[in-house]
Amino acid sequence: MKGYSIHIGINTTNPDVYNNLPSLKAAVNDAKWWQKYAEELDYETLLLTDQEAQSGKILSEIEQRAQTMQPGDIILITYSGHGGTFPNEKPSDLDTESMDQTWCLYDRQLIDDELYEAFKSFKEGTRILIVSDSCHSGTVTKDIETMESPGKINLTEVLIDGIEQSQTSRGFANRKLPAEVEKDILTRDYTSIYVPIQEKFKYKSKRSEVKASVKLLAACQDDQSTYDGEKYGLFTGTLNKLFLQDGFSGNAREIIAKIKKYYTFPHPNCFEYGSVIESFDKGFPFAINIENADTLSGYLNPTQTSVKDIIANNDITTGNVDKNALLLVEFQGEAPQLEEGDQIKIIKQKGTRFTLEALNIPYEQGWTAAHALKLRLKQSGYEATVEPILSFSPADDKRITRASNGDNEYIPEWPPALENPTVKIGWHLDDKHSQLSAAAQKVMAKTGSYVTIGHLDTGYLPGHIGLPEKLRADKEKNFVTGKDEIENQAHDKIDSGNDGHGLGTLCLLAGNNVPFSSTFNEFQGYIGGVPIADVIPMRISDSVVILNTENFCDAIDYALEQGCEVVTMSMAGKPSPRMAKSVNKAYEAGLVIVSAASNCWYAGFFKSLLPKCVLYPAAFQRVIAATGAMYNQKPYDKDFLNTAKGEFTKYMQGSWGPPSSMTRALAAYTPNTPWAENGDKFVRSGGGTSSATPQIAAAAALWIAYHRDELEAKGYYKPGQQWKKIEAVRYALYTSAAKASVFKDWQKYYGNGILRAMDALNIGVPDENLLTKSPEAESSFGGITQILVSFFKNRKLFRDTNTLKPEEEQLSLELMHLLQTDPAFFEDFSHLDMSNTTKAENLISNDDFQKKVLESPFASPYLKEAFVK
Repeated sequence: MKGYSIHIGINTTNPDVYNNLPSLKAAVNDAKWWQKYAEELDYETLLLTDQEAQSGKILSEIEQRAQTMQPGDIILITYSGHGGTFPNEKPSDLDTESMDQTWCLYDRQLIDDELYEAFKSFKEGTRILIVSDSCHSGTVTKDIETMESPGKINLTEVLIDGIEQSQTSRGFANRKLPAEVEKDILTRDYTSIYVPIQEKFKYKSKRSEVKASVKLLAACQDDQSTYDGEKYGLFTGTLNKLFLQDGFSGNAREIIAKIKKYYTFPHPNCFEYGSVIESFDKGFPFAINIENADTLSGYLNPTQTSVKDIIANNDITTGNVDKNALLLVEFQGEAPQLEEGDQIKIIKQKGTRFTLEALNIPYEQGWTAAHALKLRLKQSGYEATVEPILSFSPADDKRITRASNGDNEYIPEWPPALENPTVKIGWHLDDKHSQLSAAAQKVMAKTGSYVTIGHLDTGYLPGHIGLPEKLRADKEKNFVTGKDEIENQAHDKIDSGNDGHGLGTLCLLAGNNVPFSSTFNEFQGYIGGVPIADVIPMRISDSVVILNTENFCDAIDYALEQGCEVVTMSMAGKPSPRMAKSVNKAYEAGLVIVSAASNCWYAGFFKSLLPKCVLYPAAFQRVIAATGAMYNQKPYDKDFLNTAKGEFTKYMQGSWGPPSSMTRALAAYTPNTPWAENGDKFVRSGGGTSSATPQIAAAAALWIAYHRDELEAKGYYKPGQQWKKIEAVRYALYTSAAKASVFKDWQKYYGNGILRAMDALNIGVPDENLLTKSPEAESSFGGITQILVSFFKNRKLFRDTNTLKPEEEQLSLELMHLLQTDPAFFEDFSHLDMSNTTKAENLISNDDFQKKVLESPFASPYLKEAFVK
């Protein structure tokens, strides 16, 4: 077997042909790197750069290789340079693409049909591998001056242009032909030069009759741009790191998927067609010597495969949920008329506030899109706040379907299975643990007790025997948008991959009187902590791993409208200014918010996918953060296990710390709590802080219901005084919580101890002199933002007064989000004490920390530039 390669790199094109197109910096370097890499793999190489890289020469060299190569041989063709498009005149039954893509060679553009025609000369059993580091943009023919008309904004054009501006802030030049050059070529040369070429292929289907096995690794999708760097192009430089630094040698699809480690926009693509050689498909595509290289097993219809398709179809995991970025845009003053375009969809509007879905931008790059959109809107004369609104926890929702593992037995790696597997289901309610059963009985015995709770989750599955007796289905509300979503129906989706999470937490919160037959003949009675409560279910997400901050804020507003006094949410994520405002509004109105501190995984697939600390909104001091304690009163943490094995929920553990986030925390019991399953049954294996959160919310609600008269008598329901009700609840819960008597190091893991609902009930309403108002919820992280603002002002980005850039506060919030997104920062974030600004300043000033920001695939170009000295 032999390997042949042709490496094309064009920095400078013929000025007479391309109207003095600005030169690239890295394209020739790309070609030289590829040549060196190919030589190390024993390819017979040819390098063609700038004036050498002309259409006739390249097609001739390809034709020569086609005649020389025998079955089993491979040719590698790499191209680095500008890319362009021409209108595609083929009938729709032959080609569905509206544009032909081109390589901008020195003398003219080479149309993709010409390459496909050349590939027909290769014999069956040969392999063709192309790496194209150029743009394939279907939008380059649009004139930027006509993107917008007065009072009307095309969101797609604004976003794409804004992203291109943000890339240039980091010194990356766009590799697509500028609009003025494209127009000049269309006007001057298209009819005389390119139409005759296209006419040859007008009635020929692309890639038809190609006998070789062909794979194309493309830097971006047809409607995107890729970028030129100082040394290498973005795509080539990334493959350099992937192959040489990481030593990666997966198949073509895995290569494309792994690029997400380095950057998430633009999206590379994998195109495959021709004959199928299984060893070419399964092995490292650059390898010359492979088994059965000339053995064919069929013919592959032309396919274009995105990263998302690759992951879905090949069981490849990148460590991230593949969801599009959602942006919240709120205009100051009158909003313009917005047009969606093909890259952005408007999924919700409320006045001048819009929720947008960026269709080809992953949620991890939400800040890149937010900055781009905001700044480009500002250039058009519109002031607006723009922020991403999605958080994911842990990462891959196909692998985590619910808090329980679906098993009828206890998770064997965790108590009580480790110590006393004969313990009966429902143990968490007894007097040795949460005391919720006794507390509920006491409140139910008091005439006139009532309380309303807002339940924020994935909805619920109707018909389960354990649903709350006073479930307010008449007031349920769905905040998730989508064609199958109904606003006044908070039903979970049975096929969502997370069906049952809302049902599970709802039954732990206020579950009904269930019979022995539903609990292995071990438990009969109220399975929930506060059965007397009116519970309003609110569906704020279609997956437990997703927290949409806009939906959270809207649900808080709805809870206040409906007179809820407690809200429980077994989710966690990243903060936003609007989230902070909602928490403050709820606090001033006397609405107790209990939120899961978060979970993390100590081994297996999910290891290091989340920081091990309290996330938001639980980290706000006006919220009760729910952490986990086990059956044996020890922390829900791997360090307190006697064994460590298993998968998924068995590797799950609770999160806690740093100390500044534990001042308002409280623990409740998990794992191996009852978990309602689809149908009429319960399993033993509920886990995560999802199980702990509704227990604490139930105790808070019981205390309010029992002490309502005294709370009113002390004036804690009066406007301006309602925050005192929250602090009174917390005073009772925290004061009564089990502390050193059950676990020595209780403050570190539990904050204020472990829930004891009956003991809390026996504590009366404290006088106001015992109550202290909690600090405001600030997404700005207090003094840390001031440190960051000062830091950014001295960096290169902000020294340039002529560059349009995000505000320092925006970049500060993005950095805090980055610490919770990129695993490289999880250790830093887990120990970042928000109250210690000196340590925060030292961290930000650390050279290694700054290097990680510059190398992070999740940091926006503006944030990276803000870290350049």
